[in-house]
Amino acid sequence: MTAPMQVGYADIARVWREADAIEEIEHAWLFDHLLPLGGDPDGPIYEGWTLLSALAAQTRRLRLGLLVTSNRFRPPAMLAKIATTVDVISGGRLDFGIGAGSRPNYPPARREYDAHGCRTTTSTGR
Repeated sequence: MTAPMQVGYADIARVWREADAIEEIEHAWLFDHLLPLGGDPDGPIYEGWTLLSALAAQTRRLRLGLLVTSNRFRPPAMLAKIATTVDVISGGRLDFGIGAGSRPNYPPARREYDAHGCRTTTSTGR
């Protein structure tokens, strides 16, 4: 798993290309967060699905995905279209995992949701 934060794109791409060349490494993952979880809270972070698409185009063998996609960040139909596009770019190597997202009352998640205008309640209002 490569945390796409506090690091440059060239370094992440290099690590994934190197991993793709090592037969024993079967899969590679990013996470789905919009703000850094560690280090400088205002430091760099890449959006997971966009980065995954770029890395899918630069690798040929690795299974790939996000651990784990938050259903709070993107509308379902849009997320399905994004995942389908990444699967096509990767030649069918996408492993799709979806979760409920972090608890809205968890401070790092609250910061992330507020900064990006994400919904923080379920359909039941909780």
